[in-house]
Amino acid sequence: MKRLLALILVLTLLVITGTIVSADAQTRRRHKSKFGRKARTAAIIAGGAGVGALAGGKKGAAIGAGGAGLYAFNRRAAKRHFRGRTRTAGTVLSGTALGAGVGAVAGGKRAALIGAGAGAAGSYIYSRHTRRKGHHRRY
Repeated sequence: MKRLLALILVLTLLVITGTIVSADAQTRRRHKSKFGRKARTAAIIAGGAGVGALAGGKKGAAIGAGGAGLYAFNRRAAKRHFRGRTRTAGTVLSGTALGAGVGAVAGGKRAALIGAGAGAAGSYIYSRHTRRKGHHRRY
């Protein structure tokens, strides 16, 4: 009986919140965030490093920060609000951290150096390949 009552209560709340959100979506204006774009990017990277550190120590932190950095510098908002050179540097540094972390997990210091080099080269090639020169983006 308690489970049935809890299920009915949860479904009722879902229906109510769904109708409020759908009715509000038509008139809602875009709100300007007080949290800056660069601070948001730093928070994404720090969050990835934190989660990685909890999961796997120093090596996990490098992997988490590298993966989060690759995401943060290549998302749509970063493309609008960072210069190309800054995004390229962030992407290469993130790829380096990711490669170093994976290399360290695979086999120690020497493998970490090899992984860092491979990550830097791969992320640089990726950043050059995905950027279209001479084409203006529509926002």
